[in-house]
Amino acid sequence: MSDKTFYITTPIYYPSDKLHIGHTYCTVATDAMARYKRQQGFDVMFLTGTDEHGQKIEQKAKATGKTPKQFVDEIVTGQGGILDLWKLMNISNDRFIRTTDEYHMESVQKIFKKLYEKGEIYKSVYSGKYCTPCESFWTDNQLADGKCPDCGRDVTEAEEEAYFFRLAKYTDRILK
Repeated sequence: MSDKTFYITTPIYYPSDKLHIGHTYCTVATDAMARYKRQQGFDVMFLTGTDEHGQKIEQKAKATGKTPKQFVDEIVTGQGGILDLWKLMNISNDRFIRTTDEYHMESVQKIFKKLYEKGEIYKSVYSGKYCTPCESFWTDNQLADGKCPDCGRDVTEAEEEAYFFRLAKYTDRILK
């Protein structure tokens, strides 16, 4: 094992439908860098995977009469799915993570609990104009003719309870 380590990851893709060329481009570029670093003698960890939670996945699964897990399983592990595509393209990732994996959920819960107990995160509410396809909140000033500035679709008024990180606590360190 080398004393030089290199960690690289793709975004964890959002499998609400079949992959498109943008996913492939990003994965191939990441794979090329991982291979290059291995050739330079680095101990490389190349991670990729999927974020399998969200309103869009829930809605699409319901429309097809499936659970969100069944819906995403077809996209990720089904015939012609993400794992088949990465195998076909000979992607050299070391690990493929799914946010529905038991070990991932347990790890996130452990980290979340620690942060909450230390007061680093807190529960609050935010509201605004919401675009379900983009899963994005927007202010009135950000809208383009009353529509989502990214995709041009209608937005709805929405409110969501969520946990927030106390970023202001670290302002000095961030600026430094």
